[in-house]
Amino acid sequence: MKKLILFFSFLGVILFMGCGCECNKEGTSSSEVVFKKGLLIPVYFNNDNEEWNKVIYNDAEEVVIINVNDGPGDSVDASYVQFISSLIANGKKPIGYIYTKYGSRSLSDVESDIDKWLKLYPDIEGFFIDEVSANSAELSYYKTIYDYIKSKGDYFIVLNVGTIPDKSYFEVADNVVVFEDDVSKFVDGVCEINSSKSSIIVYGASEEQMKSIITSNNCRYFYITDDSGLYPYDSLPTYFDEESSLLK
Repeated sequence: MKKLILFFSFLGVILFMGCGCECNKEGTSSSEVVFKKGLLIPVYFNNDNEEWNKVIYNDAEEVVIINVNDGPGDSVDASYVQFISSLIANGKKPIGYIYTKYGSRSLSDVESDIDKWLKLYPDIEGFFIDEVSANSAELSYYKTIYDYIKSKGDYFIVLNVGTIPDKSYFEVADNVVVFEDDVSKFVDGVCEINSSKSSIIVYGASEEQMKSIITSNNCRYFYITDDSGLYPYDSLPTYFDEESSLLK
C-alpha cells in the first residue's frame, strides 16, 4: 500500500468485543491475553487540518502510519513534525512507513530509511514495514530488519503481509497485518491464529460492513474504509467517527 503508487492448562477461545484470548491453531491457549481493539490508520494524504485533526482528536487507541514520501523523504517537513508531536500528546502512536519489495529491496536501503526516520523525525515510535513476503524463505530478511530496529530502541514494528503468513512472522514483529484487500474478499476469522498481534485493513466497505467486521472479528487493530479504487488510502472513511466510536 505505497503512497507513491497511490498518488496501503487449557482455555477455550473466548470472544468479546474489545477483548479475547490469544490462541494457537488448535484453539487452545497457553495464557490468557486480554486486549483492547484499536485503529491502524494509514495517513497517506497530505496535510489536511480537518482530516488530520480527526485522527489526532478522538478517543480510540490508534497506531498511525506516517508516510512522507514512500518513507521519510530526504529533509524535514515541519507539518509532519507537528503532526507527530500532536499525535503523541494525544496518546496516539505514530510509526514511519518503509517498503521492502517483498524481500527484494536491499537491506542497506531499508536500514538507511530507518536511520533517516530517526534522524529527521526522532519522536517516531515505530515502523510500518510494507510489501512483506508471506513465505518462510524470506523470514531471515525480516528478522534482520526487526533486530536492526530493536537495536535502536523499543520501537513498535508492524509487518504488512496482507495475508496470513507463516506463523514465524509473528516472532519478528509486534503486530502483523494478516489481511489487506477489498471487502469482497474478506472472510471472518483471519485473526484467530494470533489475535492479539493481528490487524486487518479492508477497503471498499459500507458502514454496515464496517460495523459487522469489527463486531465479529477479534483483531488487535482495524482499518476499514469505504474508499476504494486505485487510491483507497488518500482520505479517511466517510464513517470515520462511527468507526472510532466502536473502538474507543
